[in-house]
Amino acid sequence: MNFLSTVKVFSLATTALAFSALPNLAESLSKLPVTNSTQIAQSSPITFRDVNGNVYQAEIEQAVSLGIVKGFPDGSYKPSRTVSREQAAVMIVQAINSKIPVDLDEKPSNRRLRPFLDVPKDRWSAKYINWLQWNLYPANASQLTGNFRPEDPITRIELVDFIRRTAEAMRSKISQTAELQETEKPIVFSDVSGYDKVLTMQMSAYCRVASPRNERGNAFYPTRQARRDYTAAAIVRALNCE
Repeated sequence: MNFLSTVKVFSLATTALAFSALPNLAESLSKLPVTNSTQIAQSSPITFRDVNGNVYQAEIEQAVSLGIVKGFPDGSYKPSRTVSREQAAVMIVQAINSKIPVDLDEKPSNRRLRPFLDVPKDRWSAKYINWLQWNLYPANASQLTGNFRPEDPITRIELVDFIRRTAEAMRSKISQTAELQETEKPIVFSDVSGYDKVLTMQMSAYCRVASPRNERGNAFYPTRQARRDYTAAAIVRALNCE
C-alpha cells in the first residue's frame, strides 16, 4: 500500500510554524523596501559565481528564474547562508504564485484569527506571513503562540513541514485532492523519530523534498538551520512534483 496514503500527517504544536499573506506578486514586491532580508534581482542569464558544482545548482537556478529567490548584486547566491522564517515564508508564497495567483490583500474568512504579535502591518514580510497563516493553518493555529519570530532561522524540519502543508494546499486547489502521491521510495533517516520520522519519510517519498544534508549519508539533521541552497531546492522539488 502506498506509504503516503496510509499516513495521516498532523502537526499543530510540533513546529508552531505559521506563515501569511500575498497579493499580485509583481506589484507587491515592487513596493517592498530593499532591506537585509531582501535580495537584488539577478540579471539574465542566471549565473552565480558561488554555485558552480553545488549539488543544488540546477534547482537554485530554476528557483531564481521563477522569481522564488534572488541573487545578490555582487553576482553571488550565497548558498550556505541561512534562511529566516520570514524569508522562507516569502519564498514559498512566491512559489505558490508561480502556479496559482495569490492575493496578498486577502482577508481571513475566520475573523477570529489574530495575526502574530511580532509581525506589525508595516513589516516587509507581513502580508506574506499573514496569507500563509490564514490559508495553510487550522483556524486555531495562531493560538499556539502569539509570536511568529520572523527573524529566527528556520530549521530543516520546520521548512519541510511547511512545504508539506503548501504542497497539500496547492494540490487541493489544482486536483481537488490534498493527497501527496509517492514518487520515490521513502527514506528512513537515522536521526529522526516520532512525528519528524513520519514527516521526513512522507516528504522524502514526495520527489525527495526531504533529503540528506548535502544529499549525502542517511541523516536529515532536522534541527540544523536551513540554508539557501537546500531551501530553494526543496521548494522547487515540491513545485515540480506532479
